[in-house]
Amino acid sequence: MFAQQAAIAVDSLFQGFYDRMGGANVFGAPLTERYELDGRQVQLFENFLLGHWPENSGTDYEVQPALLGVKVSGDRYFGQAQPFRDSSQITYVPETRQSLRLGFLRYWRDRGGANLLGYPISEEVVDDGITAQWFQRGKLTYDADRTPQIQIADLGRTWLAQAQDGLSAAYDVNAPPATVPGGSTPVRLTITNSGADTWASSGDEAVTLGFRWADRHPPRHREPPGFISLPNDVAAGESVELETLVSLPAEPGQFRLQPDLQQQGEWFSAKGVAAPVVETPARLADPEMRIGLLDISDDNPGVTTATITSTNGLRIVDEGGNEMAELDGGESVVISRDIPGEQQVLQLPGDERETTVGRVKIFPLAGSMLRLMEAAPWTTYRGSFEFVWLPRYTSAWLVNILPLEDYLSGIAEQGDHIPWEALRASAIAFRSYALATRAERRASNLVFDAAGSTRHTPTMYTRHQVYHGMAREFSGTRLREAVADTRGEVMTYDSKTIMAVYFSRADGRTRSWHETWGGAFKPWAVGVPDPYSVGQTLLGHGIGLPLRSANAMAETGANGEQILASYYTDVDFGAIY
Repeated sequence: MFAQQAAIAVDSLFQGFYDRMGGANVFGAPLTERYELDGRQVQLFENFLLGHWPENSGTDYEVQPALLGVKVSGDRYFGQAQPFRDSSQITYVPETRQSLRLGFLRYWRDRGGANLLGYPISEEVVDDGITAQWFQRGKLTYDADRTPQIQIADLGRTWLAQAQDGLSAAYDVNAPPATVPGGSTPVRLTITNSGADTWASSGDEAVTLGFRWADRHPPRHREPPGFISLPNDVAAGESVELETLVSLPAEPGQFRLQPDLQQQGEWFSAKGVAAPVVETPARLADPEMRIGLLDISDDNPGVTTATITSTNGLRIVDEGGNEMAELDGGESVVISRDIPGEQQVLQLPGDERETTVGRVKIFPLAGSMLRLMEAAPWTTYRGSFEFVWLPRYTSAWLVNILPLEDYLSGIAEQGDHIPWEALRASAIAFRSYALATRAERRASNLVFDAAGSTRHTPTMYTRHQVYHGMAREFSGTRLREAVADTRGEVMTYDSKTIMAVYFSRADGRTRSWHETWGGAFKPWAVGVPDPYSVGQTLLGHGIGLPLRSANAMAETGANGEQILASYYTDVDFGAIY
């Protein structure tokens, strides 16, 4: 396949791209004639593998370097950079969650950027005693004692050597089930020797299976599982089944493992044999949220009752757990407050009337959802309801109780058709704010964590997120998908979830917490320039994330965490359930 010849010429198919991007100084000498690889015409050079894309004929993308950095590294996991705010000397690359800085950044930009090298797949690492950085299509190295100091590594020669040594493996991994933080989960896999040589199970040449953690979730420093010996020698073409029990960190997170074979202290992936990445999540239960949907008080004139119905039936229980009634789908209960008697009055179907003291709890029957008619035009909600009297405010409230992830999916402050990464950023900000507010209010023993809107809950208008329940999901489910994709993820500062306030639109800059609201300085809520809103007028309090700027930044290719790190200062990201 790779027969080498003297004085191989650059194939005419690749000559134009070769000359335009720097010729031999960039690509090195050809190592093969043109040949077919995976149905595509390619030619291997010392530093790159060029491929022909006839479907892009007549464009700058008709010839492209193949993902040689990914191939040679064996899909090796290098770790990921924490998102940060860009400067002239360092930039965050959201496509691969890595960064570029100083000399490597200048070199990458000067030589076509992603068009030549692709995006970085590692931070700066030390390989063979010198500083290097891996890219999707190539690799850069730096040595202060040579000229030039930054050079393109000869990955073409490395790949040629890897292809000729006959080493190969194929993995089939059963995804382990999610478990609780600190728990153990079984990892089962079948590995096939798809190379030419037998894998020895003992002796100096023994092949063993090891693991590396392949994620950026805290704790970042943790012991990987130990090595597993092969039960027997594995000849070419044969397979072996292995199993181990993996202990997960005590903190929740979407952790990942990379199983990889090793021989004489060297990973197979370091020889170009691709190693898979396996999701091994550690999860806590989804926290419960209590959302005030309806304020029945003098602050909300004209509202004196809560009218509750359901799609497929509901059950009403008093504070002591005694069942008061069960209603069919479409039947209504009207609940009001008897202020002198400090009791709740329930008007049931058939002119039946019940009174009770304390809270009234309403649960949907299986497959049903509850409706609150006074919350129109948004009437349908997941979870259960609770009607509670609050003497402190001389008011009553109708509270929606549901899992946090369901609550976040009903927040209506971002549309469903904005860029995906803006939805992810919004989901993380919504969750961070909701959990910080929840903790603050529960520390004061308040009966709900946030109010649903200024329209129906005017008494608590300063502690709300615009929550429309199922009406938000009826308009599209991409927010729910973004919530699921970021499950449990929040922003933290000094290991505490921040109260990530956000607003609609900035005017070229954001404000600090102290500038707008006074009080103690909050280091994560510092005003920053906002190039995405220059020339616009401020709409909102100006602190934290401007939602419209998040949408615009996502259009440029930024990912959710990068967007957030640009507006909340020095925050970390981590999962808390």
